[in-house]
Amino acid sequence: MGARRVLYVIAESCPFEILLARKMKASVNSLLQLNLKRFRVPQKAVARYSALDIVKQALELLYEFSPSQKSYREAMRTILVYSEGDSETFAVLSDSFRLIANAVYNAFSGQRHAESVAPDILFLQGIQFNPMELQRSFRFVGVKPPDVGPPTVKKTVFLDDGFEPYKLLLEGKLTLKQAEKGRKEHWAELIESTLSNDGTALVRVGAEHVDQPRTPIKRLLSRILPNDVGLLPKFLKRKGISLKAIHRVPDVNKVFGKK
Repeated sequence: MGARRVLYVIAESCPFEILLARKMKASVNSLLQLNLKRFRVPQKAVARYSALDIVKQALELLYEFSPSQKSYREAMRTILVYSEGDSETFAVLSDSFRLIANAVYNAFSGQRHAESVAPDILFLQGIQFNPMELQRSFRFVGVKPPDVGPPTVKKTVFLDDGFEPYKLLLEGKLTLKQAEKGRKEHWAELIESTLSNDGTALVRVGAEHVDQPRTPIKRLLSRILPNDVGLLPKFLKRKGISLKAIHRVPDVNKVFGKK
């Protein structure tokens, strides 16, 4: 057997893929539908904030400098104040903020670490999409769109291209759990067929696809899963490919939202 290939990986809590664009779009739509006519701009009798304006304010508070527990608390306090005791309004605003805040945190942290690797080949979960679709989602919430990949990338490969269950997932015909069967095996085969002996390759996928579960029971279950279900490293190892994690991007809400 030849030398084992090493494949760098960035494990993310919020993967950069077409499903993210859909989630962000749905979140923005929920904000646009929220009736916030009673939320007047301070010191202005006529002007009023929209729900989207309030989430943008919260994002600005969180990301004006480096995110911290203090800035996260200020962002959530802003949402709480404008909710004026309405639990439904608070739920819509806070859920949208958490989703978008984590998407921003993962996208830019992942982008920064991807640039440090300067890969020639980039593997992303999901299927190929129009970059403008994801960029619009970020612009709409007042955030500069991140790049899909570093300028060094010569080839971008979407790991779910040609995987029928993922297409059915997007069409709403399968659940995420159902679409997982055989998925990592498909990824491993695609990675193996794409890799060359030259250049550097990087994978950006959800942490749940590469990291062992934390609880003993879940670790045990992962070991007794059927052969076509499991973590990506399991299938790559069979093909003489090792994953080397260079960065793990946690959920920004769990990092800075602790009480």
